[in-house]
Amino acid sequence: MKIRQDQLSQSLQRGLAPCYLVSGDEPLLVMEACDEIRAAARADGIDERQLFHAEAGFDWSHLREEAAAMSLFSSRRLLEVRIPNGKPSDKGEAFKDLMANPSPDNVLLIICPRLDGKTQNTAWYKALDKAGVVLPVWPIERNQYTGWLARRLQMAGLHASADALALLAHQTEGNLLAAVQEIEKLRMSGTGGQGGEISREDIEEATGDSARFDAFTLADACLSARPGESSRMLAHLRSEGHEPLMILGALTRKIRQLLALHDATPQTLPDAFRKQGIWPKQQSLYRSALNRLTPDQLTDALILAEEVDHAAKGDGNDPWLLLGSLVLCLSGTSVLA
Repeated sequence: MKIRQDQLSQSLQRGLAPCYLVSGDEPLLVMEACDEIRAAARADGIDERQLFHAEAGFDWSHLREEAAAMSLFSSRRLLEVRIPNGKPSDKGEAFKDLMANPSPDNVLLIICPRLDGKTQNTAWYKALDKAGVVLPVWPIERNQYTGWLARRLQMAGLHASADALALLAHQTEGNLLAAVQEIEKLRMSGTGGQGGEISREDIEEATGDSARFDAFTLADACLSARPGESSRMLAHLRSEGHEPLMILGALTRKIRQLLALHDATPQTLPDAFRKQGIWPKQQSLYRSALNRLTPDQLTDALILAEEVDHAAKGDGNDPWLLLGSLVLCLSGTSVLA
């Protein structure tokens, strides 16, 4: 059953489905949807979670075996499968098998990028849709963005005037991760006093330092083909104590957007920019990167990004070293074998 993100809470209140497929290219919204599913699973007594990274060479028999095995620590488990390119390497046979006879002891959570129409017509996708819940996560459209910001401020206990909202929308330019960071800064600083009322001046003070280094300016530097500056920015972010995963999220978002834009023709590119939430001010950066980075190079970068993710979560490799390679790859210097 396909649902919208605003229907997820109500769906979870009715009980857990055997499986959830969450797909989309907006990292924040995908993350929040998955967090809501994980929280519902914990509330239902599912304390054990197993994570599978279904990248190139993944052994799908391992997922089948784990789905059939009894847990030693818990009567039920959440099996979380992350597919970086959204296309199971075994054409989805494992998912079809699991959904033909879903185990009451497991809940399957599948996370992948936005799925195209061809993928939605595959047998494995239809099997998941029939047996469980399919949640496509759509980007926030430009005409919805100010309202989304107002709701996020309200969730943080803050309220903003119309001109303050307009300025925050302009400063963050549709970047949801950046917007959430700025709102959190406003909340932590106590801006707005007891009533939480945010003025335009508060927004200017919080976001006006355009020279500051953050993950989003680093990502823009990569698109601008400035490898030296990008590497210096990364070193600065590391020295300031930024988390590798936050930086990775900003870079991965750019990679996925560029891959989606490569499918567009010159005639459909303006509409593709709109669908990807890329504002006019940013489009020249993306056009430059599209002319420089091929789909194969971007796919390689996405594979490297998955290695960074594993390293940041403790696989023994240095996430900062791998991030440096990813930055050089995106900014124009190939470091991939």
